[in-house]
Amino acid sequence: MKKTKAKTASKISRSRSTKKKVSSGKSKLKNVVAVKKATALAEQPINKESRKMQAESRKTAFRTGASSALNESPRLLRQTKTTSAALALLEKGIELIFKKEFKKARTELKTLLETYPGELDILARARSYIQICDREEAAQKKQSISTDQLYALGVLEHNKANYDKAISYFLQSIENHPGADYIYYSVAASMAMKGNLAGSLENLRKAVELNEESRVYAKNDADFSVLQGKKEFAELVGMNQPPTTEPQS
Repeated sequence: MKKTKAKTASKISRSRSTKKKVSSGKSKLKNVVAVKKATALAEQPINKESRKMQAESRKTAFRTGASSALNESPRLLRQTKTTSAALALLEKGIELIFKKEFKKARTELKTLLETYPGELDILARARSYIQICDREEAAQKKQSISTDQLYALGVLEHNKANYDKAISYFLQSIENHPGADYIYYSVAASMAMKGNLAGSLENLRKAVELNEESRVYAKNDADFSVLQGKKEFAELVGMNQPPTTEPQS
């Protein structure tokens, strides 16, 4: 009987010891969870402006084809007294990029670099957008050069009497410069030489609408000799029609 009581007391003692260990383990676990939650909260963006900036950065990278900006892992902003003002300038630059006003956008972004040198994260994004402006403007200049080359090729083919090829080059050039009177004039000349009189008159009329001097050039241009006897051509370029003689009775 005494042995049984002793064993029972020993079991109770071990049970109490086990409970203390479990309780201590739970307490440690709660502390670890609390630390993790606090760390996660500390790592979140500080304010709405920083989250908005990250979203705008990804949108702009997608719309402008900046794949490198898309692949860049978002970094969190550190809030300072000048963060809001710096973000405002950045957002203004982004809006100008959306409008394809790259020169104005670059000005705003460079102002940001000069005014807020301490906003390192924002400045890094601003430099990326300046590179986008440079790339887009370079693409526009390249497109302009290619248009001039297309026109030059058209003139070359016209002089070789390859009028179909010349017209094709001229029409491609017009797509990029729809207000260029000289290109419509060249199309009209090639069509006249090819024998497409209706198409020639249509394009010549467009050239005259854009530039009145086209009348003078066409009047003395041998390429339009096939149209000399046409009333529409004479009226368009201001040529005097010979008086019609009535048949004598």
